[in-house]
Amino acid sequence: MTQTTQATGHLDPDLLNAFIDGELSPTESNGIQQHLADCHPCALRVLSATQLKTATARAARRFAAPPEALARLAAQLRPQESKRTARSYSFRSVAWAGLAAALVLALSLGGWWQAHQANTLSAELLDQHLATLSSGASPEVLSTDRHTVKPWFQGKLPFSFNLPDVLPADTTLKGGNLAYLNGQPAALLLFTIHKHEVSVFLTQRSGSPIATPLPGTRSGFSIHSATTHDLRIVAVSDVNPADLDLLVSAIEQTQSPR
Repeated sequence: MTQTTQATGHLDPDLLNAFIDGELSPTESNGIQQHLADCHPCALRVLSATQLKTATARAARRFAAPPEALARLAAQLRPQESKRTARSYSFRSVAWAGLAAALVLALSLGGWWQAHQANTLSAELLDQHLATLSSGASPEVLSTDRHTVKPWFQGKLPFSFNLPDVLPADTTLKGGNLAYLNGQPAALLLFTIHKHEVSVFLTQRSGSPIATPLPGTRSGFSIHSATTHDLRIVAVSDVNPADLDLLVSAIEQTQSPR
């Protein structure tokens, strides 16, 4: 059971700090992770703290003192009294151990957060693809003509895109829908490849929720992505991955270069 403040419903700051520092039991940590999956503000706080620690670790790796300098520093710091030596050594050992633990935790949390984001987004992409297949409803814009589909999105999205003049063999444009990924507007383009249904999501690269590497497959479906100067492109289908790549590449190459 996670502890939240009555006023905000968010995680108690002390509890959140304990989670970031790895001081909670596995049961408590699982409760925190469940809360973070549904609470955007708390998740941002964890992400911000994780990024800060990761940046600290990265900065530390950029500097390596020459062996000669380390030897001179060790000689200068060598205490003259044995008691002072013991106290100084103990303090430095604890300090370095604490710093090392913090850096390891930051890297671990950073990896966990990226994996969590990728899994959440891939699940959302697949859910929308399957929902489109199972609904039986026609696309909001139903047409095989790119000159009909593309203009339909004008004024509905904060970005524009191009569609290929020529599609790969046995690939057909069916239409499109307006979609949302993690609260961000997206163009959902619907295709068929060898009678397999394909969903292609286009989002604006700036502020796009598709910022982390996505898994190549999920539940037997392929998830392939590409990036242009302005757009992120993600395709979901159970078609042969090589055929899916051909469609993604065709869409990528037809975008206006900068």
